[in-house]
Amino acid sequence: MKSVLGKLIQRRFGCERYTIYTEKLNKKESMDIFCDIYRNLCQQSQEDLNNALKELLGYVQMSIRISRNFLYITMGYMVAMAMLLLMELSWVILLPSLSVVSICYVYKLIEFVRNRYCDRDVRIVLIYKIALFHLLEESCLQKEGHEL
Repeated sequence: MKSVLGKLIQRRFGCERYTIYTEKLNKKESMDIFCDIYRNLCQQSQEDLNNALKELLGYVQMSIRISRNFLYITMGYMVAMAMLLLMELSWVILLPSLSVVSICYVYKLIEFVRNRYCDRDVRIVLIYKIALFHLLEESCLQKEGHEL
């Protein structure tokens, strides 16, 4: 399971490039990542860059939403477990019910941890954002007739 931001990078640049970017981050070669992303983005139209920015903002919001909602998910899990235990159901019904609720919670826990502590994905997305903003700013300046 990848983080939401990791999925964005893989979707935009492919799994191979994502692997290359993570290796370059480990070697502290962030400028190489920026140059590669910048070259890829240079080939896109202004409309594609605007859509990429909207997509980036949507993925960041989704990542934040996952972290923010986890407290409510945890409280819901505890309430569901307490209710199942207090209902005095037979073990034949209680054990599968507890198992299903626990499996769902473990899935959400893994999703939360992946998105909360995805340092390398955040760094790659920040590099992507900088390259995207630079190209958008550059195209706006060119439209206004300013020299770079």
